Amino acid sequence: MAYFLYNTLLHAAILLLIPYFLLKMLTSRKYREGIPERFGFIRKRKLRNLGKGRVVWVHAVSVGETKAVLPVVRLLKRRRPDMKILFSTVTATGQRTAEKEGKGLIDALIYYPLDLSWSVRRAISLVKPSLFIVVEKEIWPNAFRAMRKAGAPVVVVNGTVSDKSAGRFRRLSFLFRGVFSGVSLFLARTGEDMEKAVSIGVPEDRVELAGNLKFDLSPPSTAPRLPAELKEALGKGPGTLVITAGSTHPGEEEMVLSAFRELKGKFQGLRLVLAPRHPERFNEVESIIRKSGLAYARRSGKAGGGGAEVVLLDTIGELMTVYSLSDVAIVGGSLVPGIGGHNLLEPAYYGVPVVYGPHLAAYLGMAELLEKEGGGIRAGGDNGLGPALEGLLSNEVLRKRTGRKARGVVEENRGASERAASAIERLLRSLGCP
Repeated sequence: MAYFLYNTLLHAAILLLIPYFLLKMLTSRKYREGIPERFGFIRKRKLRNLGKGRVVWVHAVSVGETKAVLPVVRLLKRRRPDMKILFSTVTATGQRTAEKEGKGLIDALIYYPLDLSWSVRRAISLVKPSLFIVVEKEIWPNAFRAMRKAGAPVVVVNGTVSDKSAGRFRRLSFLFRGVFSGVSLFLARTGEDMEKAVSIGVPEDRVELAGNLKFDLSPPSTAPRLPAELKEALGKGPGTLVITAGSTHPGEEEMVLSAFRELKGKFQGLRLVLAPRHPERFNEVESIIRKSGLAYARRSGKAGGGGAEVVLLDTIGELMTVYSLSDVAIVGGSLVPGIGGHNLLEPAYYGVPVVYGPHLAAYLGMAELLEKEGGGIRAGGDNGLGPALEGLLSNEVLRKRTGRKARGVVEENRGASERAASAIERLLRSLGCP
């Protein structure tokens, strides 16, 4: 009865939203990508590399989740070379990240089907997975149910449950209890996530503490010339200081540009790199920079040095490399409410001081850990963005010490990928997979 109600409401919602999505499809390419796959219609040629091997389906919603789980995939493939990996994402940027950074690991890449009972059944019948791995918060009742019926255990890696989600799951326990009770393995980020997982219905003996996969990030494989090319594009030279604002959202670019205008008169040769989170906003952000009156260049134009004060990073997959060339980093999604922040560890990995705003619902634990060790600065209230940046830019000793502390946080918390891969291996052996 619970699934009947869920499916009825889901189909009704999709019918109501059809006009909205048709409009979006006409105006934005990303809404046109992968439409057949979202309904379970996958071309056989996309699955040809799966062959007749044991297929593990790994699902990550977007860029951050994709980057987080790829080290686990790498470990599993190293230990079981015959294992075939089907990887799915929801977003177009997630697809591009998986295609680029998962080269040699991923055997087939698709868009994840909508959680309609018939679309997930169709996809499963084509793929025939032996195991289904989902990253973080991707809880889909029909998919989980269909996987169990097909004999594919469900594993949640980097599992996290917010207070809001836990309350919602408990209120809808008539549906979600059955969903969570069917999870074969829940690998939690923290002890608190373990407790919440049990409270919403995951059997206690199937919950393990693995840690946060995002601490195991590694630099992307880049062409040997890329760092030098980016240095030139950023105008990075002796005496130049570079601020990189990564993964920014609407409303944040104006705040960053305002702070930069205040600072550029105080620091000769100061540069700003703006990297919007979503590629479809590149032109919009260019317009914002142009209105600011600052001299700018687009990275794709192979320019940026010389007279450009601001560089718009309008490319995919270069942000981490740009962080490595930066003196201070601002991580977006945190300066305005409603987003919850983004991965604070990408600049920290390179020993770059991390500045972020107060809106960190999704990354609060990470921010608190950075702040405790002296590697991160939360800019809000009296400590606004401008003063936080000025404090770091004006004091090289403080800047380098803060960067070292940030890097130390990353190093001290690595190992979740190894723990997750080992736990998945144990599950496979318990199922009779040699």
